[in-house]
Amino acid sequence: MRDYVPKIIGQEAFDRYIGPYRGYNDCLNPSVSNVFATAAFRFGHATIPTVLHRLNESFQEHPLYPSLPLHQAFFTPWRVVKQGGLDPVIRGLLARPAGKVTRDHLMSQELTERLAVLTVPETLDLAALNLQRGRDHALPGYNKWMSFCGFDRVRTLADLGKVMKNWRLVEKILELYGHPNNVDVWLAGLLEETLPGARTGPLFACLIGKQMKALRDGDRFWWESSGVFTQEQRAQLMKHSLSRVICDNTGVEATPADAFRLVRYPQEFLPCNTVPSMNLEAWRDT
Repeated sequence: MRDYVPKIIGQEAFDRYIGPYRGYNDCLNPSVSNVFATAAFRFGHATIPTVLHRLNESFQEHPLYPSLPLHQAFFTPWRVVKQGGLDPVIRGLLARPAGKVTRDHLMSQELTERLAVLTVPETLDLAALNLQRGRDHALPGYNKWMSFCGFDRVRTLADLGKVMKNWRLVEKILELYGHPNNVDVWLAGLLEETLPGARTGPLFACLIGKQMKALRDGDRFWWESSGVFTQEQRAQLMKHSLSRVICDNTGVEATPADAFRLVRYPQEFLPCNTVPSMNLEAWRDT
């Protein structure tokens, strides 16, 4: 929550929809909403890069196990066993950027042209699957969710252009859908202009933010909730991070201080022995 979500929806949206923790709220339903699971949180499909990077101990291209086009990594667990384990892959995730939605590029062709599924002999299109899944789940369209989040509905070409900032794309969408009310929420949400310091636009920031708040505040066993951990234990948990998890469970010897942020190697990487860790003495019974 602390390290990941603000980078996805932006700090301003985080403060607006989630905010500081104020304790367990028994009026909140913490179950996962249909629109979150089926559309909003699938924004991540657009962040998947075309290449599965595999790097050596110096965070350079691995001489024995080079990086792979993504489709060559589908359903190949033997590569982990016989080609260097997970460490080269984790280094690649730490030191190479995720994919990014641009005006001319929505999703990697590795996912739209070469997606492999064991039970299907042909390759599939993940974008098409996402659109169809939303329809199978009877998700309302983009405009309904705009109203749900308190935003103005888009009614015209000009309205859609304001949220997507790409007239050529807007014209194509209206040519295909006929009217803004018909546009699928996953597609339109993904094409919104991203918020400052975020990877999503306003609608997905709202839907993700509301879901995360419900998951946190509606969970009576949330780690910050009174009575779950002692004050000393919570202080130790605050030190923990994904970087520390990687250091403790892999052979990777250096990470960014924040594993969710892309930084330069070696200048901005930390040796694992300097990454903060928890003191488990806080859990010792007296």
